[in-house]
Amino acid sequence: MLDKLEKLAEELNLNDITVRTEDVIFAIQGKGDLKNNFPIPDCENCVEKCCPAGVAVSLFDVARFIDLGLDNFIAGKFEGYVELFLSEDGGSNVKLSRPYMSSETKLCVFQNEEKKCSIYENRPLICRAFPLAIRIDDDRNRLAIWMGGCQSYKITSNKEAFYQLLDSAVQDYNEKVTANSLLMYLRNALRENGFGKYMEDEWKILIDYNKKNKELERQVKDFQQVVERFRMPQDINSILNRMQSENEWLKERLIHLENEMKQQSERAHAIISDLTKQISSEYRKLIETLIQNEKEKSRGFWKR
Repeated sequence: MLDKLEKLAEELNLNDITVRTEDVIFAIQGKGDLKNNFPIPDCENCVEKCCPAGVAVSLFDVARFIDLGLDNFIAGKFEGYVELFLSEDGGSNVKLSRPYMSSETKLCVFQNEEKKCSIYENRPLICRAFPLAIRIDDDRNRLAIWMGGCQSYKITSNKEAFYQLLDSAVQDYNEKVTANSLLMYLRNALRENGFGKYMEDEWKILIDYNKKNKELERQVKDFQQVVERFRMPQDINSILNRMQSENEWLKERLIHLENEMKQQSERAHAIISDLTKQISSEYRKLIETLIQNEKEKSRGFWKR
């Protein structure tokens, strides 16, 4: 499995992001002069618990474990890499997770009764490199730092042992950044080579991402509409001119409304007046008709 993974890695040109040992700057203080004296972990007299359960491993460590028949001790998956690939801000808010060495206790599953590593010669790179680690600062400097979790060390003149530790830290860093690229750009090839068991379901991620993207688009449109509704010029003169212009428009509108209301009122009065005249005329005709009828009745009575 390791051979397959290394062949896949050759397809990627990652020289710009990998680190060479000779380019590393030491950011280690108070632990020897790093010229004649070097810090070396004193594992024989260790007082820390630097071998807990759940230590995360790299994709290359997974391949080594599979080759050794130890993959049944690996739990978890590589998650967050599809989202990292899709992100447009460099993945600043993406949470990545890796498989880890599972254990039913608080100690590493490979720690024996003597509290020593039972797979010492085949231990993961992170264990080989500890407590050294490679970090990249804001100026793109490659820094070697001493992890704060290790206080059990000794200062010796064994330069070879220290640089062996440093080489492991550089290799661990390079394998992790290479694995990140493989998990983003060559996912199908990884599945074809038997690593699918340790990878998240990208289809589910893509569906969820599409839903989130549509919701985000909706929120952006809503926000744009709000901004458009309340958008105003930013300089004071423009604001004053706009307010004055709107004020004059309001004045003209009020005058127009007043004239319209006056015209409507005049029309209403005219209609009422016409109706009143019409009603009065009809009323007079009705009275005259009633009087005439009464007169005719009276004449008819005296005739009898």
